[in-house]
Amino acid sequence: MPPKSQSTRFTATIRRAKDSALGLFALVPASVSGSSLRRGRVTARIALGGASFEAVMEPDGQLGHWFRIPASVAEDETIAAGDSAAFVLTTLAHQPEPNLPAAFRNLLEASESAQQTWSRTTTLAKIDWVHWLESAKQAETREKRAIDAIDMLAHGKTRVCCFDPSGFYSKSLSAPEEAED
Repeated sequence: MPPKSQSTRFTATIRRAKDSALGLFALVPASVSGSSLRRGRVTARIALGGASFEAVMEPDGQLGHWFRIPASVAEDETIAAGDSAAFVLTTLAHQPEPNLPAAFRNLLEASESAQQTWSRTTTLAKIDWVHWLESAKQAETREKRAIDAIDMLAHGKTRVCCFDPSGFYSKSLSAPEEAED
């Protein structure tokens, strides 16, 4: 990902996720993902009409990305599934620190050595750690990964290994399934 902010315009179709909790989303064209974004999870600023919001660009497993459109933005801009919309994606010069899953945060707070390593870890590496934790489909796996992450951090490991943050090689990530209208 470029170290400084850059903007790219693209048009995409608004989609409704089959999982109603996800709401509306859009796919970032492959050319934009490939030239403007890192392969893993990353936050960018999205402009849509008169609205602007920060969105997590989620890897789609095809070397591309997708992102959620907040319900308030969809309402304000009067867009719906099936509409074509013009977006401006602006990369951020600095990524925000990721929100930590509660179980991981509690374990991290209890381990001084893991905290020390975490404090030396880059923001992008932290994003990958959290992505690895959250990408597990089962609660038991997420809990085990949190315990394993603390152990690895306590032993000085700053990057999660053996995790494909793009989902391309492991085929473990994808865009949401689209609802049938």
